[in-house]
Amino acid sequence: MLVKKGSEITYLENYRKGNIKPGLGIGNDLDNYLRLKQAQLNIILGHDNVGKSYFFSYYMLSHALINDKKFCIWSGENTSGQIMRDLIQMYCGNYFKKLAIEQIRSAHNFLSQSFTFVDNTKLYKPEDLFLIFESENADVCLIDPYTGLDRKMTYEGNYEFLNNARQFCNTTKKTLYISTHPTSESGRAGNLYPEKHEWNGHLKAPLKAHCEGGKSFLNRSDDLFILHRLCSHPTMKYETMLSVEKIKDRETGGQITELNTPLLFNFNNGLGFTTQGIDNLKDYRMKTTQTRIK
Repeated sequence: MLVKKGSEITYLENYRKGNIKPGLGIGNDLDNYLRLKQAQLNIILGHDNVGKSYFFSYYMLSHALINDKKFCIWSGENTSGQIMRDLIQMYCGNYFKKLAIEQIRSAHNFLSQSFTFVDNTKLYKPEDLFLIFESENADVCLIDPYTGLDRKMTYEGNYEFLNNARQFCNTTKKTLYISTHPTSESGRAGNLYPEKHEWNGHLKAPLKAHCEGGKSFLNRSDDLFILHRLCSHPTMKYETMLSVEKIKDRETGGQITELNTPLLFNFNNGLGFTTQGIDNLKDYRMKTTQTRIK
């Protein structure tokens, strides 16, 4: 089927006038580098145990509270209860076990309007998961991780999956984030910081070429960013490093971070993240908590 002749003119006129809307931000320095945009296919890359899922929960919560976005999550490694526990703690700005049961129930009711979960007791083929995502009233869907799916573990299988993922985004206009691990090569001794470096002996972040699915993930994605943490460092273990490695459409916001200069997000005692001293959830957390939790 061909595109109708002349259908591009509205976009062209808006582009010429500078009326293309930027992607959505979350109110901190990340907005200069990464934006949430409709119908995109985006990749999250990082070693195991660096907190990819927790950081992305914070990212999703920020968009839910600030931009009223809805999310559908399939997590093969965390239960819906574990994810909701983290969301509630960040949303309320207090440690979960210090919250009253009434607060937990109220927060859960509020957040359930923005977050739905796919049952992870079943092993899904990608096409089945896409059908579930399509049926949900969600702006953004998450696959965490890609390796947890019942998939073809071949080069051709990766491209087939990504082509189907791209088609899903194009037809549904939903944005899809896919979390993936790097190859085993990126975790070997050759990828440690050298002896004279201040982080001597600690594991370096993977490179974008280290995606377990190969360069197909880099080639087919719109945006790709890397999350990393020095898990055994006495102080840096509380800092999540974020490097943006690909931004396909810079007209709507975003840019690649400078070489060896990741954005730093402080763990903030488990109550979300701060960057450059800014807690972007503070005002929203207080306002929504006072409104919803009494």
